[in-house]
Amino acid sequence: MNTKLIDSLVQIIQALSEEERSLLQQKLNPASIALQNANSLRDEAFIGMWRDRPEMEDSSQWVRNLRQQQWSR
Repeated sequence: MNTKLIDSLVQIIQALSEEERSLLQQKLNPASIALQNANSLRDEAFIGMWRDRPEMEDSSQWVRNLRQQQWSR
C-alpha cells in the first residue's frame, strides 16, 4: 500500500470546502445519482402514458411486431 499517496489524499480531502466535499461524494457514489435520476424520471409526464393502450399489454411483442414490419419492407 502506498501510504504516502493515502496521506496526501487525506490532506487534499481535508482541505476541500463543504461544497467540494459534497461534489466528491457524489462522484464517488454514482449509485445514489442513478437512484435520484430514476426517481425524477418517474415524475415525468410521459411515463405511463401508454399504460391504457391494449396493444401495449405486451410491449415486447409490440416492438417485435413493429420491427418485423419495418425491416421486411
